[in-house]
Amino acid sequence: MKKLIILVTALLVGCATPVKIKFPEAPEELVKPCGDLQLVKEGDHQMSSFLNVVVDNYGTYYECKIQADSWKRWYDEQKKIFNEALK
Repeated sequence: MKKLIILVTALLVGCATPVKIKFPEAPEELVKPCGDLQLVKEGDHQMSSFLNVVVDNYGTYYECKIQADSWKRWYDEQKKIFNEALK
């Protein structure tokens, strides 16, 4: 009977030890910076070429900004939920 009490006590003490869980860090590929913008070719003085590069750069920039902002917002919300669940 004494051995059973000691065994149960040991198991209960082992279960009472809190486990510390950290929220995982974001993978490197998801937090990488956006690509470089295009440059106007040297010697190309046509206004249409210039405007095409400008329009492409605006599109690239805003697409990257939306993706980065959305990812950051989602990650922060998930981290907050995770940390609140551990309390």
